[in-house]
Amino acid sequence: MTSKQTPPRPGLPLPRRPAGGDPAKGRTVREGRTVREADVTSASYAYLGAILSGPVIPLVVYLVGRRRSPFLRAHAAMALNLSLTGILYGVCCLILCGLLLLDSMTVALAVAIPVALVLWLNMLRYLIRGFAAANRGEQPEAPPSWIYGQMAK
Repeated sequence: MTSKQTPPRPGLPLPRRPAGGDPAKGRTVREGRTVREADVTSASYAYLGAILSGPVIPLVVYLVGRRRSPFLRAHAAMALNLSLTGILYGVCCLILCGLLLLDSMTVALAVAIPVALVLWLNMLRYLIRGFAAANRGEQPEAPPSWIYGQMAK
């Protein structure tokens, strides 16, 4: 038994292709470059991994995909750099808390917790912005130099 495809009825809209283009070919982004859907997905996983597990997943994505695509390398390096920078800021907050703890626990917690929260929210903001840029197929935009340490290129 074979199934026949029925032609579309008059007046009904034709099915549209996705806005991103053909998934097998990839997305065309600025400068006329084509980015594969697999690279977009891997770059997105690097940012999500940085949010959920720190630098482990971005490091794996960077090591596996750095030679495969410049787009993937740039996004994985950005996610890795942001997560490593966040860890360094966390260590600095612990040192600050330890020094203030020599004086008083109340002072240490009153200072270190808000500082750590502001730094964490700022890192989260840039990781989400990178995730959105990766999903759009755009190159990552580096945060300001005062908050971002470039450790992987």
